[in-house]
Amino acid sequence: MVASEYLIYLSFHSLEIFNSLYLERALLLVGMIFPFIFITSMIYRQKHFSALNSWVYTVGALWFGIIFYLFVVAFIISILVLINNYLGFNLPIRFLTITLVCLALFVITYGIYNARNPKIVRWEIKSKTLAKLWKDKKIIFISDTHLGNMRREKFMKKIVDIINSEKPYITFNLGDLIDGPSFDYEKVFAPFDDLKATVGNYYVEGNHEGYSKEYSLFRSHFPKNLNDITNKKITINGTQIIGLPYHKKSKNKIKNELNILDYNKNMPSIILMHDPKNTSVLVKNNASLVLSGHTHGGQFFPITVILKILHGAYFHGVYYTANTVSAISSGVGEAMPPIRIGTNSEIVVLTIV
Repeated sequence: MVASEYLIYLSFHSLEIFNSLYLERALLLVGMIFPFIFITSMIYRQKHFSALNSWVYTVGALWFGIIFYLFVVAFIISILVLINNYLGFNLPIRFLTITLVCLALFVITYGIYNARNPKIVRWEIKSKTLAKLWKDKKIIFISDTHLGNMRREKFMKKIVDIINSEKPYITFNLGDLIDGPSFDYEKVFAPFDDLKATVGNYYVEGNHEGYSKEYSLFRSHFPKNLNDITNKKITINGTQIIGLPYHKKSKNKIKNELNILDYNKNMPSIILMHDPKNTSVLVKNNASLVLSGHTHGGQFFPITVILKILHGAYFHGVYYTANTVSAISSGVGEAMPPIRIGTNSEIVVLTIV
């Protein structure tokens, strides 16, 4: 981050963007110091919670996003300067720089607003094996709430209220319930007490639960209204519902997990798996429906495009492969910074036909 900030400073300094040398140096000093404050905040939050540190971390995470986009602006301007110098163009570099900086700040402001306001996404999926069993039964799933320093009880209450307004038959939480650091578990988890679904609310762990330095404390305050089916199989509506744990799975490990849980490939199934990376294994095992999160849809542009290229299949949305339908959410929370650009904070409502 410090290197990026210095490169931004050099670009803006050479173009004399700031009229005041004192302002320029003050911003440089803040930019050099703040990353170290942010890192200290990250270390402290692992086992301690305070409102002040939470605020510092949130500002730091947002600063990370701002620096990212200013770095993109500086990169674009550097290219335009080269075009002027080597191709003889006379582009108004200073004007373009100020315009791009203002655009970047506008986009970030929109990204903050967009991240704070979850949207309902409605997906109608076709499944011959599940249609008769789940017709007219509303399935709602969320993932990646990342509760902790940035997202707490008010955000979770908003999500619960939206879900309840849909009157779900069943809800699934696909992991990364927490971000990892210490927080007031009882207070932040309180909104889950009001989460209502006809046959219950079910959960499977993600990777961020494993980052917690207070895992036993987290588990002791785990929401009573969430049924943890990680490494378990239950049967609802003639359908086996399986929760697969998160770890850096090999395909053989997933097969072993299915065998241990007595998975029946000839029976309708809904499989919860935080990371969709190895969905192809479940396709080969004739899973009816696979629900996942984890990818965040890339969270913000241009990371959205880069991750889509790198991730390939099973990134976000609905995919049909053989007899298997997979549905992957971009999540409702964020993992640094608290912005969404090109993706939405989403609550998925599934209907099966």
